[in-house]
Amino acid sequence: MRLTRASAYWASAALVVLSALAGCGSNDSHGTHPKSMQSESAKPSAPSRPVHDPPATFATGHPVSLPEQAIAGRLTAGGTLNAPLPVTLYKSTAFVATTTQMQAMDTATGRITATVTPELTPVETGNGWNDTNHADAPLLVTGHGTPTVIAPFVVKRTGTGTQASNTVVEVIGTSADTGKAIWHLTLRLPEWATEDDPEASVIGADNGIAVIRVSTFHHDHAAAYGIDLDGPRQAWGADKFQASAVTDQTVAGALLEDDIGIDQRPAGFDLATGKRLWQGPLGDSASADSAGPRQLRVHGKDYENGHYDRLADPRTGRTLQTLPADLAGSTCTYDDRSMLICYGMGAASYVVYGLKPSTGKVAWRLPDRQADRIAPKITTAWHGRVYGTTDNGAVALDARTGKDLPGPRVAPLLVDESAGIVLGDSSLLAYTSSG
Repeated sequence: MRLTRASAYWASAALVVLSALAGCGSNDSHGTHPKSMQSESAKPSAPSRPVHDPPATFATGHPVSLPEQAIAGRLTAGGTLNAPLPVTLYKSTAFVATTTQMQAMDTATGRITATVTPELTPVETGNGWNDTNHADAPLLVTGHGTPTVIAPFVVKRTGTGTQASNTVVEVIGTSADTGKAIWHLTLRLPEWATEDDPEASVIGADNGIAVIRVSTFHHDHAAAYGIDLDGPRQAWGADKFQASAVTDQTVAGALLEDDIGIDQRPAGFDLATGKRLWQGPLGDSASADSAGPRQLRVHGKDYENGHYDRLADPRTGRTLQTLPADLAGSTCTYDDRSMLICYGMGAASYVVYGLKPSTGKVAWRLPDRQADRIAPKITTAWHGRVYGTTDNGAVALDARTGKDLPGPRVAPLLVDESAGIVLGDSSLLAYTSSG
């Protein structure tokens, strides 16, 4: 199972990478969805469907199942998620990626509306478990004024003449509105990729540049590529860099200082040029997550000073605020509006914090024994609303205050204005928003 990807934020990657902003300003796939340049009159007619931003409730009568590959290999024996989902939402469409294709599914009907495949032959990646889908979520961006879904595939390029066969990454840009491939771009990989099974992910995008990460299953090797979406073309490449976050025209992650992936240091690179902007102290388990439009969460272990967990300026790496000790090793999810929701095992119990990313200050915290309130298990947060569960069922909270809101009926892992994706019994179910 893929349990080592940026260890402190598995669930966050699942929820954050999969709750992404529509547009190049973030690696989130939700938010304001720009209209296609195609005129409304030219689009095929479709029944009007309700939208709610954010959804307060979901229609639970007739959910539809997502393709089996969306959950393959991502559940523990107890039925909980152990890896991010390979799904991105756009309006009433769920884009589901595998290592060989990407499918577009109507979240209201369950109908597969499009299938996109690479032009070259896909290479089986990961540890060889055929029942595990090792793909990460596609990314929704805006290219040439059109909503575009980006998905990378590790493929084999067959040699001709004296040119040897080699493994490359084929990046495909697909129209989010039609499901048709718009462009294909091939990335040449470092020498280590010919000896290991590389995996490819799209990390995020900002200011017209998207970032592709290529790494081995055990993360002892990694490289990052900047893709100029106006081309599209490769703008830069950085070897020995495990990219994990894009924000404020910066890509951040971990520099790999040895050949086995243990010695690492956090670092930030300029998104347009690939030039290194800053680097942190040497240690291990270094990583960075997006914590809003102009903040990073940087965490790991410094060999000299021990563990660190802080909000930092993306352009300089300067510490803005040290996170509460209770949040060490926790997951943080930006609600795509104004709040950072962090949750995990604290010193004594499971805790949930609402933080203002601009200041790092704590706005609210659960459990609250004085108010006789418990901490819900968080599933996601979006546009000012936090979703989760307690023993009493699905719950919703106000992201700014932590106060209870009317129950949403189900607790989505992914959500946009049209639907919520919920974990059922060994499957993913799509529920349309209803209020």
